[in-house]
Amino acid sequence: MGILSITTFFWLLIAYVGIVYAPHLPGPFQNPIFNFDHVLYVHKTLTITVDNAFIFIGLFFLLIEIYKAATTKNFNSLESLFSIIIAIVYLILFITTTFAHNTTFLFLTLMAFIDGLGGFIIELNAAHRDVIFGK
Repeated sequence: MGILSITTFFWLLIAYVGIVYAPHLPGPFQNPIFNFDHVLYVHKTLTITVDNAFIFIGLFFLLIEIYKAATTKNFNSLESLFSIIIAIVYLILFITTTFAHNTTFLFLTLMAFIDGLGGFIIELNAAHRDVIFGK
């Protein structure tokens, strides 16, 4: 199992915890990253915060994980199992810690569970196609 076979949600979890505990990184997740002044038609400000960036990155990582699960030639159950373990870690952190008890982390937890369950579902469907039942 190489570094590319590790689920991207593991790296996202490491980044989230790293921002929480690193003193030199933007601590509060409501800090704006980008302000798009006068970009919108109604001349209002569109602000993207650190929370929003994590959700955008999580959606992109979910797309990558679904692509990896759907296009792989050799199915690896350990990858799907690791994805489920990471999703359980997300859930435990969401329930037990104060820094993860927010809507953003809940969305990341749901994305991690979709990743893990989606990998198993794609794997089972591919295995079902490969099995030839005799008549």
